[in-house]
Amino acid sequence: MVSVSFVTLGCAKNLVDTEKMLGLLAEGGLAIVAADMLADVTIINTCGFIEDARQEALEEIDRALEAKQAGEVGRVIVTGCLAQYWGERLFAERPGIDAVVGLSSRDEIAKIALTVANKSGTAIENGEFTGVSNDQTRLRITEGCWSYLRISEGCDRWCSFCTIPLIRGKFRSKRPDAILAEAAELAGDGVRELNLIGQETSRYGDDIGYEAGLAGLLRELDKVDGLRWVRVIYTHPASMSNELIEAMSQCKKVVPYVDMPLQHINDRILKLMKRRVGRADTEKLLIKMRERIPNLSLRTTMLVGFPSETEAEFAELLEFVKQQRFEALGCFAYSLEKDTKSAEAGPMVPSEVRQERAARLMEAQQEIAFAKADELKGKEVECMILAQYPPSESAELGLKTNRDFYQARSAAQAPEMDSECWLRVEDAKLAKRIAEGSFVRARIEGRSDYDLRGVVKEIVG
Repeated sequence: MVSVSFVTLGCAKNLVDTEKMLGLLAEGGLAIVAADMLADVTIINTCGFIEDARQEALEEIDRALEAKQAGEVGRVIVTGCLAQYWGERLFAERPGIDAVVGLSSRDEIAKIALTVANKSGTAIENGEFTGVSNDQTRLRITEGCWSYLRISEGCDRWCSFCTIPLIRGKFRSKRPDAILAEAAELAGDGVRELNLIGQETSRYGDDIGYEAGLAGLLRELDKVDGLRWVRVIYTHPASMSNELIEAMSQCKKVVPYVDMPLQHINDRILKLMKRRVGRADTEKLLIKMRERIPNLSLRTTMLVGFPSETEAEFAELLEFVKQQRFEALGCFAYSLEKDTKSAEAGPMVPSEVRQERAARLMEAQQEIAFAKADELKGKEVECMILAQYPPSESAELGLKTNRDFYQARSAAQAPEMDSECWLRVEDAKLAKRIAEGSFVRARIEGRSDYDLRGVVKEIVG
């Protein structure tokens, strides 16, 4: 039997691709082994979004090629976004690679792995990616109680700094019946929380004539038995409709959480970024969302050091962040991508200035996040249990307990992006009933940096 080890890099969309490929490999009769074990084939699912991600991918490829040279790995396959983006270039720069498999050939991974394992030579499979992925029958590698559900592929926005349309193609919605079938399958497998992903989830459906859009899809997902939380990630301010906001406020299973990368707030920079939305409309949208969606948690992402960004324009962004007090915020320093239009936007901001601005923005956000966490002390929140740990590991989290404690998330905390909750249980009988995927009511007692600490009061689901 051919053995395969798998390494995955990049975003949640890449993770879904990895899970699908793992499922296909298992169905194809290949044995999946840990990344640190001897394997006939190592597959590396890469990210190619920005230079840092590409360098991380190349370092991982080099490690695999060194293992191949040492006889620890038989063959090396590179797949994912970098495989799609660079194709033949990967062979030229890393001649030890045995196969490059682009996004369009993801579903052929088992056949390709078997072929590569049984004969020498190289192969490339990276035709134009124009389809919509069928992500059912995945072999999931997240905790069993939650999962990502991809509702679309690609993007048509062509923001001037972004390579996604070049890699993943134009925007394509997955059919609603396919999404609902996948949601039912996941719920049947024990998933309690679905996190909807795509390059622009808020635009869902307009390319396939699904007039109900994401609002209608949320109302259908609200009916899926077994689910308790549905979370919306990767929205865009230009496509957040009144109908979508209304659906989010009305659907019982849709948590009051929105991830909406804004990138900047200065009108000149937004225009250069080709974001198709200005400051005034953005501020109106934020006010509307907070008014109509009770207890809303807003996460955003900012991009600083864009070509020609002045200190005054950065200061405007910094003041905006302080005013808005986002529940969560990530920040990237601009990375020059030669195949994008952003290089033509104006003179480059020096690297050290870009990094310094990113650090200043995150320092301001840290103060906001810590203050918001402190405001939760003494309040009770609903959390989903992710994992259980022995008391010996509790000290560094500030948990004084002689019992097992639990890793959890609240509705305001998205997986792999936000902080988490660390909970203790005082009642031994209650502790025996708690399991992965349990929903509990917890009283917040404090924080450890960004993470919250608390005590479980009761099981609620």
